[in-house]
Amino acid sequence: MNQYYALLLCVLTPLCAAAQTDWKALTRHDKQAVKTALVQRLTRYAGQETQSPKGKTAFAKSLAKELKRIGAQNVRTDKNGLVTAEIASSSSQSFPSTALVAYFGAPAVPSALNVKPQVHAKYKGGDVAVSKDKNLYIREQENTQLLEARGHDLVTASGGTLLGADGKAGVSVILMLADILLGHPAIAHGPVKLAFLPAYGPENAAYAPAVKALAADRAYVLDGSNLGEITDENFSGKAFFAVFNGKRDVDEGNAMYSDFSDNLLMASDFHALLPRHRRPETTALRRGFIWVNALETQGNQTTVSGEIRAFDEAEMAELTAVVEQAFRTVKNINPKNAGAELTWREQFQNSKNALPAALLSSAEKALRAEDIQPKFVFKRGANTAAALTALGLPSLGVFSGAFNPASETEYADADVMEASLRALLTALSTRAE
Repeated sequence: MNQYYALLLCVLTPLCAAAQTDWKALTRHDKQAVKTALVQRLTRYAGQETQSPKGKTAFAKSLAKELKRIGAQNVRTDKNGLVTAEIASSSSQSFPSTALVAYFGAPAVPSALNVKPQVHAKYKGGDVAVSKDKNLYIREQENTQLLEARGHDLVTASGGTLLGADGKAGVSVILMLADILLGHPAIAHGPVKLAFLPAYGPENAAYAPAVKALAADRAYVLDGSNLGEITDENFSGKAFFAVFNGKRDVDEGNAMYSDFSDNLLMASDFHALLPRHRRPETTALRRGFIWVNALETQGNQTTVSGEIRAFDEAEMAELTAVVEQAFRTVKNINPKNAGAELTWREQFQNSKNALPAALLSSAEKALRAEDIQPKFVFKRGANTAAALTALGLPSLGVFSGAFNPASETEYADADVMEASLRALLTALSTRAE
């Protein structure tokens, strides 16, 4: 069916706007051609440094320039590197407004620079060589996704660098999708908002202005993961700060008969009293943890900073009580302390109960329409989708085909990226129920 005949059918058939596959006929969707274009985008983006503030700003400007070139509206960047844009609705029918979000920042480490992406076309199985000189391979027995990737096109970095695909694969999919929608105005869809965040993290300063700029009914966040995976649940997070004040600036030889107290010892006692069997490295699946991530001393004051992660309120309350009991114990066994204080800060919440059933249903239907088996998964940590949901924008994490993030064995699967693109286009071109 040629493009003009498909368009004529849409004009004559009122129900055409509701069909889930119209966009394929209009675009003459060719999986291999789309995969090639996605790989080209990813390798181009991966080759740009986005670790430093200067690099992030430069990359944001290049994205904004590309969005303007393909016809996106209201393209804006801010001083932090946040990029937002809009694609106007193409139909008078009832479609929800949708935000598509990805981040492009990567860990600020020297090995992330000078990226030279390499494409492993039509993967035949076995280990994938990232750098034979450094004996660096993606081992098939350690990466189960490779068992599903026979015949797929894989992208890795060169040895000693990081690809940044966990974010930039999502950027590639969204820019490709925007190019398709703007190049084929006959595809029926609602308002589409785009946001590209300069960093990843539950308390990222860019999130609040991004939500304000997006003002959508729902959001899909492309943040890595395997074919069909939709992240709809995450840890809740809580930070604690235990401050111990001592008096060490006395004659230690006569400490017994003075007001000497040791803030370093109190901090050590507190850390030691936190149970080892509830640390991150001793827990898995849905079991939460406590961990200390910093101890800082300035003279007579030591601050112990840490975090609690839990999936449900009962476990969060249990772990909070453990931390508070350890703090009280330290105060009791150090009666000469010059002051101690434990404070808390809420970080993020499990987004599960905040997501509308319609959002989950529409995502599932879009995947099934593309013959993709939906897999609702949880993450042992925060994610961008959870942060946006907490700010009032119901958001799901959607697979984008990136694996082993922030490591030398990171890679992207172009076939999974293409499937993500199809699922999103189908979701966007399906009318509200």
